[in-house]
Amino acid sequence: MYIEFIATTIEDAIVIEQSGADRIELVSSLAEGGLTPSHAMIEAVVRSVKIPVNVMVRPHSQSFCYSERDLDIMKNDIRIIRTLGANGVVLGALNDKNEIHRSYLKELLAECAGLEVTFHRAIDDTADPIQSAEILSHYPEITTILTSGGHGDLPSRMKTIQQMKAACGHIAILVGSGLHKDNILSIDSELNTGHYHFGTAVRKNNSLIEGVQVEKAKEIVNLLKNG
Repeated sequence: MYIEFIATTIEDAIVIEQSGADRIELVSSLAEGGLTPSHAMIEAVVRSVKIPVNVMVRPHSQSFCYSERDLDIMKNDIRIIRTLGANGVVLGALNDKNEIHRSYLKELLAECAGLEVTFHRAIDDTADPIQSAEILSHYPEITTILTSGGHGDLPSRMKTIQQMKAACGHIAILVGSGLHKDNILSIDSELNTGHYHFGTAVRKNNSLIEGVQVEKAKEIVNLLKNG
């Protein structure tokens, strides 16, 4: 069982480690879906915790389609993130047809030596997340796909995730979006991916802008690891 919580501050990160979670996804601007945090924030968080820290590489929230200038920024961010001691990066890029942008992905992955790579929920915006998962299976550098199984109702998304799991080869499926203490055990029994990602479920008032609460975080860890 592998549990990842989102941090937006150094305080979040410390609380997440105290909760017993396995990994931190560090982002800024959670209300915009998560953007690249400042380099000073990355450095401070990595120095403050012992559990792995994976850092969002997303220069803006307009879309998952990027310009060449955006791509250069992302590549430079990855280079800096590596020097700051992070465990991995969280990234994704689509073309104007909402397909995985293979040439951009290749360029980004070329900068990721020594880092774990999560392809983020941009995959849920593709026309066929199952086919997209199969495409990603051909990239040995990608270790994880973060997905909610697209944008349909919960039963159809569960089915999609199961098919993505079958299609993605060596890659771990990290299930995220809409998970909370009341549904996670039933979702786990159905999907059995063993990798789960939580955002607002562990925050005060389930808010995008309030901090992680250690009691809520510990409750989810205990449910999944001891329940």
